[in-house]
Amino acid sequence: MTKQTFKELCEVLDTERLDISYRKRITKPQVQVITKTVKVIPERLKRTFFHAGRYSAGDRDSLAVEAYAEYEKAENL
Repeated sequence: MTKQTFKELCEVLDTERLDISYRKRITKPQVQVITKTVKVIPERLKRTFFHAGRYSAGDRDSLAVEAYAEYEKAENL
């Protein structure tokens, strides 16, 4: 560490304290985000798995029972 006078130290600390460079806006995005759809799952299949999961969690309404039966048929259980 270099030797500084007290006055130099105070000046350095003041410049750091008064620094507002963080306020500058970034005009150009630094990262370009690319969204790519890999696999599309049909909504019907999503609903079937959702309601079959409810059935396995203990719900026994008609939607859950039908979905679980369809799930068992599709998975050969």
